[in-house]
Amino acid sequence: MRRGALPLIACLVLWSVAAHAAPRPIQYVVHGSSERIDAYRAVFDRFTAETGIPVEVQVSGSQQEKWDKVLVNVAGGVSPDIVGGVSVEFGEFASIGLLLPLDDLIRRDGLDLSTLVPPFVEALQVDGVQYLLPYGGSLLTMFYNLDHFNEAGLAPPPTEWNTPEWTYSAFVETAKKLTVRNPNGSVARYGVSGRYWDSWITLPYPFGGRWISDDLKTFLGTEPEAVASLQSLQDLIHVHQVMPNAGATTEFFNGTAAMAGFGTWYLQSLIQRPEVNWSFMPWFRVKETTRAAMNPIGSTILASSENIENAWELVKYLTWNEEANRDYAIAAGAIPSLLANLPAWRSYWETVAGPHINTQVVIDQAVSHGAIIQIRKSPAFWRINDIMNSTANQVLANRKPASIALGEVAPQIQNLIDDAFKYN
Repeated sequence: MRRGALPLIACLVLWSVAAHAAPRPIQYVVHGSSERIDAYRAVFDRFTAETGIPVEVQVSGSQQEKWDKVLVNVAGGVSPDIVGGVSVEFGEFASIGLLLPLDDLIRRDGLDLSTLVPPFVEALQVDGVQYLLPYGGSLLTMFYNLDHFNEAGLAPPPTEWNTPEWTYSAFVETAKKLTVRNPNGSVARYGVSGRYWDSWITLPYPFGGRWISDDLKTFLGTEPEAVASLQSLQDLIHVHQVMPNAGATTEFFNGTAAMAGFGTWYLQSLIQRPEVNWSFMPWFRVKETTRAAMNPIGSTILASSENIENAWELVKYLTWNEEANRDYAIAAGAIPSLLANLPAWRSYWETVAGPHINTQVVIDQAVSHGAIIQIRKSPAFWRINDIMNSTANQVLANRKPASIALGEVAPQIQNLIDDAFKYN
């Protein structure tokens, strides 16, 4: 053997072993607060300890910034592997081929989707193709302050959905009784915290309406239910005077509002206010039955990823590993997608917030009474969002009734939808 050949062979062996021992890191893009990102990293650290696969987190400040960053990186040839914190806005990106369909991988590995909350799974499909796997669902839910109800001599809200007497009219009358005024007539405490829906996109569902047809091709914003939902906000502010024009979480958190509607993603912040004695409540009923908005949320693999197998291992881990699925969902302000984790989610919140917390209301919303925000799947969503935010603000400021404001923008929005389907 030639002198020096053995050391060279040894080096090659060592290099090969090192390469196998250090898999390529997964590039995971997500948005969120620093506290939330720290909690995610704790889950990823466990994943790395169990699999040997490193995870590098790329953080952005908002959902839209996150997607902008992804698009720039993909165009620049430095594609991330996974985008996390994704809800039904994925439809736009699936339509342009940015996302990897997961069905073949699911079949290959014999994974059982029936172990997950069914609406969460179905919402993350387009035309029956699974583009994401959910780790949970973020819900727009209702809260109330127990002390405020007691002070007003009111019975607490119902504990079950579709209770016959819990109508929208009853909700308004309750808000009036909970509104407290100072001697000079100014409001000391509102019955309802300001803008108690997350935004315009969540409005119509308790009223029996929606913004877009199931095939995503027809804008339904001038239907009576959608109009009534937006008009209700104007009326609560300017007619009934039981709600301010801003501050959905602020007033409830500081005790100056008795009822509120906001996302479960604020729960971790709410428990930092132990002076607020709160619980969950069901949404009011306008028709015979009611629903309320929810955002199934999960992880998607980019079609441009060069690390698909490792990325797939992490997506599976966040979905089916019980500990990871529970911890990641709680950190994200979501209900876990794994059905086996629902009791653990209930126990967690009853432990940190008190046994009186009616967690079943939220679980029932997720499983049986949740509405998927279909308009976010539209390829034209972000442009529609700009128009509708401006429209809603005009109505909330009492400049126009909802019927006129929505009628004015409906043709423009329909044109955006039509154009989106021409080019996708």
